[in-house]
Amino acid sequence: MTIQNIRKKAQDSFKEFLNNFKAISCYMKKAIIIGILLISALSSVIVTAQRRISTKTILNKPAGKKQDSVLVLKSAHTGPVINATHPDVVASNNKSGFETGQVIKVNDVYHMFVNEMFGRPHRDLRIAYWTSRDAINWQRQSTIVESIPGRTPANPRSEVWVNGVVFNQDENAWNIFYTAYRSGDSTKGEIQANDYAGRIWRAKSVIPGTEGIAGPYADMDVVLQPDENSQPWEGDQAIASFNPYLVGNTWYAMYDGHNHRPITGWPTGMAYANKLSGPWHRMPLGFNPIPVVDHFMENAIVSRLKDGRYIMVFDSYGDHEIGYSISNDGINWGKETRIKIFTKEDEWAEKGDHYTRTPLCAIEEEDGTFTVVYTAMYLKNEQRFYAIGKCGLHWKN
Repeated sequence: MTIQNIRKKAQDSFKEFLNNFKAISCYMKKAIIIGILLISALSSVIVTAQRRISTKTILNKPAGKKQDSVLVLKSAHTGPVINATHPDVVASNNKSGFETGQVIKVNDVYHMFVNEMFGRPHRDLRIAYWTSRDAINWQRQSTIVESIPGRTPANPRSEVWVNGVVFNQDENAWNIFYTAYRSGDSTKGEIQANDYAGRIWRAKSVIPGTEGIAGPYADMDVVLQPDENSQPWEGDQAIASFNPYLVGNTWYAMYDGHNHRPITGWPTGMAYANKLSGPWHRMPLGFNPIPVVDHFMENAIVSRLKDGRYIMVFDSYGDHEIGYSISNDGINWGKETRIKIFTKEDEWAEKGDHYTRTPLCAIEEEDGTFTVVYTAMYLKNEQRFYAIGKCGLHWKN
């Protein structure tokens, strides 16, 4: 019996009851009204349950790929696609290179929002916007967000790190999410050179529609920061990194934590929201942090696969390797798989953990391959430069 039939039957019964009992007490009338309200409330509960069951069915869609399929290297561009001698790197006076960000593809154009380490590596940063039609030949378009010079405990934007780029249907505008840090306060026992109290800023494109991706962007609000809801594993650097993605009607985001003193690992947790603009809430302790890696993961980027599953790529340990994880529902993630993204003939980045750094995307192309753009460090005249590389991946059984 449908909800509508239940309601109609209740209403008909009520009318019949009134016709048969004209002389009815005030108390009885109140009881009848309460009964109708209870039936209405029960109907709402049934409708809500039906919606939840429907959403769960969508989220648990069977995977289109075999569980034993793995991603392997299909092709790799020879050398970096953006290095220290790139004309736009020179023109923008970028001394140390790039680290973290996200690349998305819109209308056959690759859009890269990336941190430029214009001075000291991992210290002097700004967020820049680049574009390419092939993910190989890149042009710098603009600076999106500047940090505030001067690393002090009183400067909450001494570093800015872009983590996510998403189109918000509710606002008809692009949103970027970036982390802003202050430096440590030595008078409070903190390490002055390290990052503390990360806050996740949401900025919105001023020009409406998808064509507004190039900006400019206006800061809207802080969506996640250290507060009374912080979890012990987050440490004193959190919130570090934030990458939102949509599952059904709910937004989720990966976010990182780390403690400087005593030093801990680099765990990752999840937050959720009904709207991209928030409010955002942490997943409960016990679910957080997620058990994807045994040692290290950072700066995760999540996207949905054509078969309905989700893929997460992230910075991991290993020579010339990145990590990835697969989820059937976008919430529960499998253990890390590492993949080498260099050919033996062209290992242009330095060997060692954290020299091949952060994947900025895993874009599933029309032919079933994946475009991965990443950062990696190499030496030029004994100077470190964190360049941009590009490779292609594909599934192998």
